[in-house]
Amino acid sequence: MRFNSVIDRLTKKHWSRTEIDAMVGDAIEGYLTYATSADVRAGAASGGTTSALLIHALEIGAIDGAIVCCTRIVDGAVRAEFSLARTREEILAARGSKYVETRFMRDVLEILRLNEGRFAVCGLPCDISALHRWGQKEPELSAKVVYKIAFLCGHNSRTALIDGVIAKLAAESGGEDLTAYTFRSGHWRGRLSAEFNNGVIVEKPFSYFSDYRNLNFFSERKCMACSDHFGYAADLSIGDVWLYSLRDDPIKHSGVLVRTPTAQELVQSASAAGVIDAQAVGREYILDGQSRVAPTHYNVSARVKAGEKLGIRIKDTVFERITPLKFLSAYLVMWNMRFSEKEHAHWIFRLPRPLIKLYLYIKKGLETVH
Repeated sequence: MRFNSVIDRLTKKHWSRTEIDAMVGDAIEGYLTYATSADVRAGAASGGTTSALLIHALEIGAIDGAIVCCTRIVDGAVRAEFSLARTREEILAARGSKYVETRFMRDVLEILRLNEGRFAVCGLPCDISALHRWGQKEPELSAKVVYKIAFLCGHNSRTALIDGVIAKLAAESGGEDLTAYTFRSGHWRGRLSAEFNNGVIVEKPFSYFSDYRNLNFFSERKCMACSDHFGYAADLSIGDVWLYSLRDDPIKHSGVLVRTPTAQELVQSASAAGVIDAQAVGREYILDGQSRVAPTHYNVSARVKAGEKLGIRIKDTVFERITPLKFLSAYLVMWNMRFSEKEHAHWIFRLPRPLIKLYLYIKKGLETVH
């Protein structure tokens, strides 16, 4: 643990107040948290904080339900959709990250229009921002949303990525149809799990999927123009804290940014009730836990410049400084995204895993030093 803390100190980036304000956005407080119930943490992708807060809000009557993202197996493929959870069991059934494209506005607006009550809505930063803008057009829908919860996000992936990974897993199972899938659970990076209709369960390190994702293969194109890593329009922003000092802790933690007084009341209530463990840490700590990917995600300007070389037009929204290393990092991201849109993209899954790993280390190295 002490050695890991030394690594954190040696690798820590020094942020200016301007950088923190730009990347993280306004926040009342930052917290390092986890759900105190082992049952809630079980099956969660991180510390179970989101599930614990939603259950607490439901039990104290602050909400009548939560709009959450769930995965479904449709014709042997993993697909994601939003549904309304009204019970503890339904909230727990939605645990875990879903790294696949959704139709957030289509699903969520329909749920809000068809149901009366007060709800929490969970989504990616771009989803929550879109909901916030829509709420200005339809105040009656906005009035139904008590809490907007955003999950920290570097980018999202098209269904082609999960379809390719499932095809590889199916080959190991004997080629049977998929019946259940979990993107990530367990400690630190976690593991994925796929179950097939012949009863075979294939488990892999999460990196079996995330290595392709972290290289931006099969990324949604809209993500290239996004600078919002931390969910500016949310009441609560929640995500992983990738600090080495936390790696050996037996309980994985979640970082929480509280952006509104209403959200602060919920976090304090849940903490006082013993539902979550919450240690105040501030915005910079949360940024430290995302120090490699957050600046890369924010720097749309570098992707604009790289896109010009690749025939991809993106609107610059941040006008950040572009160094040669930032440009090279952005160029790799844009090239990988574009290549995986082409007809020969299936060759990506035929590349040797060590080669994929090496390529990823190069990309991560660029993101770390620039």
